[in-house]
Amino acid sequence: MFAEPGSMLGDLNPWTQRLIIAENLAKLALVFEAEEPAEACYRDLIREIDTEAESGIYLARPGSGSDHLDRAIDERGVSGRLCHEIGVIAPAIFADELAHSADDYDLVWVTIEARYDRAHVDATVSELIMSHLLDDANAARDMTNAIRALHYAFHEDGVRRRCGLPPVLDSRERRDVEIMVGEFVARSGSYDARTEEIRQRAESHVRRPLVTAGTPAIPSQRSPQEADPLLN
Repeated sequence: MFAEPGSMLGDLNPWTQRLIIAENLAKLALVFEAEEPAEACYRDLIREIDTEAESGIYLARPGSGSDHLDRAIDERGVSGRLCHEIGVIAPAIFADELAHSADDYDLVWVTIEARYDRAHVDATVSELIMSHLLDDANAARDMTNAIRALHYAFHEDGVRRRCGLPPVLDSRERRDVEIMVGEFVARSGSYDARTEEIRQRAESHVRRPLVTAGTPAIPSQRSPQEADPLLN
């Protein structure tokens, strides 16, 4: 699903594919090591969709070619028009990228798309894990769509206020979205320690000793479980 040509990771180089897959396998292992796997996965999903929404709000537009982005612009608070305001938004939010961009904001858009693509892969994996834990793909998809709708509206409203663009939400709607997103954030807690543990596990998995021509590799004397923490 992820590494085949034309898939979510299909256009990446093999090393990057391997690292991203290893990170998500590490995340999967941590979920099943948790006392409450469904809750652990739910917290991951919240944080990953939050990260996706930060950049996805610029890509959510009519004709995006993505089902979930098309669904997002059907939600109240997601205009599908931020892509047309990038000239106003970039100086405030993507100042470094803008400074190195051409007239078409090329580096700004590369940055947006790269951040979105990675976060969306992670959120998709968490949705798949949740589908397994709930034994119900439809329930997991509905949960994901509900979280996504709130976070996309929340981040678009934040960008509009920061950049002086006309609001889409009225004051009551804004307050409701802020309260609900705040509850999500409180439930998910800090993700920093977890991402660091995922990173360390993944790096230990993809790191291999360099073997030069004519130098035999030294076989490991450890068990497969010791040699590869993802097997535990």
